Amino acid sequence: MKVRSETTRKLGVFGITVALNGVISLITIPIVVSRVGADAWASMATGQSIGASLAALVLFGWGLTGPATVAQAAVARRPRMFLDSLAARGVLLLPLLALQAAVTVAIVPHEKVVALVAGTAMLLAGASANWFFTGEGRSGRFLMLDTVPRVLGTLMGLALVVTTGHLILFALAQLTGSIVAMVGSSIAILRGHPLDYRGALSWPHIWRTLVEQRHGVVATGLNAAFTPAVLGIVAVASPGLLPVFVLANRLTGFIGMALSPMFLLFQGWVPAARGAELGRRIRLSGLTTAIAAVLSGILCGALLPLFGLVLTHGEVVVEPALAVAFGALAIVQTGSPFLSAVGLMSVGQVRLIARSTLVGIPLAILILVVVELLGQVEFAVWGLVVGGGLVAAWQIIALVSAVRGMPEQAEVEEILVEPLVAAVP
Repeated sequence: MKVRSETTRKLGVFGITVALNGVISLITIPIVVSRVGADAWASMATGQSIGASLAALVLFGWGLTGPATVAQAAVARRPRMFLDSLAARGVLLLPLLALQAAVTVAIVPHEKVVALVAGTAMLLAGASANWFFTGEGRSGRFLMLDTVPRVLGTLMGLALVVTTGHLILFALAQLTGSIVAMVGSSIAILRGHPLDYRGALSWPHIWRTLVEQRHGVVATGLNAAFTPAVLGIVAVASPGLLPVFVLANRLTGFIGMALSPMFLLFQGWVPAARGAELGRRIRLSGLTTAIAAVLSGILCGALLPLFGLVLTHGEVVVEPALAVAFGALAIVQTGSPFLSAVGLMSVGQVRLIARSTLVGIPLAILILVVVELLGQVEFAVWGLVVGGGLVAAWQIIALVSAVRGMPEQAEVEEILVEPLVAAVP
């Protein structure tokens, strides 16, 4: 009962973290637009998008490999792992800040300084410690040290822009929140531990750390590029379908956000086990994820036509057959994070994750292009389902093979089933 209560508490705290980020993002837009205008807000939002995209490069795969690595490591070794990561990402941060500035100046039409500052706040998210807290299973640290400073920075920025009308103050407040989160988290993790800072900051050590992350960055980089590539191809080949693809992407994004507390919990809980217990946790979390994925697909297929009707005032009509296809795609996309970040990472298969992603994502894109060239646009979504499904099948076979050698336990404990099933929307 105590274990179940602790699991429910962690799930709830992760849920609060996700909800805070989502709610604050939604309320920010109308307030800022009403005070400074749509053009200024759009320029700032563009800068934020640039920074968020480059943050994936700063993170350099630790979002995939980090939680499992931390969960499997002895507690005494974890601060050194974070220090190594922080030093390596610090080296990446400097040139990427320069790249962000160049891209922002080149493409943002208005408020370039605001866009640059706001984008820097997003870019610094790549140097955050949220993956470390996830691996530790410390949802309270995640909330208080990473999420709360960023949220407070945004709220302070809203107050400043409302009272002064200066959008730069909003951007500076967000940047301050990001810096406080990064510095505060680092201090909390590293303080009181005898660490070799000079060795961690040496170039040979940093280079080895980056090389060790090559598989993680390949997988996360390709995944990050997948959606923009799909939308770009559809925009060129079938512009009439683009609004539907965008709507479906937003809806699956909301569903993914609702399920993210469960995945955050799994990323720390599953790889922390060993032997038979690890196999049990993989099977239990896999079953829960499969149920969540099917429910997500049903939800996406059922709600997408209504989503288009309400949000576009009936201008975007989603046919039932297309909604079913997007529902199938949602099933694949919901299950994918578990297979890679939880299942395969827990059994040390990061190289297979990179290899399957390196083959699967280009294959899905190729199928989409061929379908478009053949003029069979109605099968475009099914092409993505086939591509993603092949990757999922490859990863499932590898995971089942790895788990098969782990002895099963006689009884199935209900440590996670009840709270997680209750959490599935």
